[in-house]
Amino acid sequence: MRRACALFVATLSTASVGCTNPLDEKAQQQKAAPTAETASPKDAPMQYKVLSDEVNKQSNTVEQHILLAAQPKHDEADALMKYLYRHLMTRAEPQPAGVAAYVYSDEAQYKTPPRSPVAAVIQKSGDAGPTFDNKVPLEFWQQVDQAQSHSDKGWKLEKKIERNDANKTLTITQPYTEPGEDRYSDKLSFNQAMVIFTDTAKDLFEKVPELRAMNFIGRWKDQEVVKIGMDRTQYQAVNIGDLEEQIGQLHGRAFLELSTGRGTDASVAKGNTQRMAALYKKMLGQLKGHAWVSPALK
Repeated sequence: MRRACALFVATLSTASVGCTNPLDEKAQQQKAAPTAETASPKDAPMQYKVLSDEVNKQSNTVEQHILLAAQPKHDEADALMKYLYRHLMTRAEPQPAGVAAYVYSDEAQYKTPPRSPVAAVIQKSGDAGPTFDNKVPLEFWQQVDQAQSHSDKGWKLEKKIERNDANKTLTITQPYTEPGEDRYSDKLSFNQAMVIFTDTAKDLFEKVPELRAMNFIGRWKDQEVVKIGMDRTQYQAVNIGDLEEQIGQLHGRAFLELSTGRGTDASVAKGNTQRMAALYKKMLGQLKGHAWVSPALK
């Protein structure tokens, strides 16, 4: 009888060791196989509707498509993608081998092939980390900031930019300084002043898509020596890229003249300077009264 009781207790003991709490097992199953989402979690930086939430058990990957109520700002889209990546990678165990989340601001972007999300975060199986693709344009102030080199930041003669965000216009006050130095240039020619203007205009109109117009003020030795207003239509008509190509051809002509002995250093330089000035003056003439350059600049 004692042996039978001992055997029964031992059997019970073994059975209890091998058993799993049904509640724990259910929790693990729920963690391992999340219910497809239909809306954003409460802690999401932006609220959204889930258009599709697919889990591929064979490849252990997740693909989610979400719809925002309105077009996000660039930085908002950045924050949302980082959140989506963390959320999809941690909402279930084991962690997925790959995730893909696509963000739309209009349902037609999702329903009309090929799909055109405004942002996406993707990590394929085997990738070291995620790839973020943010197609939401930078805000106007960000475009302007990124278009500048900021090499003169903190200088007494730092370039000043005043933005009108509502009208998407800029006023640039540019001191003509010695390269790399916080002081005015010892000398300033008409052509040098125009090179800096055209470089500035090209950088801003090419790198700031929303820019409509700019006013350029060039200062030298505490005097305004250049004032030029230009809108995007005028910029396109002037065609600074073509102007730069013509000036490059003039430099090539000057080099050829020197190498073939068709002039002295002084005469070739003078002729090249005059021809460059003629091109710049032609450009200013196209601006129809919106350009002024001090006669002191030769």
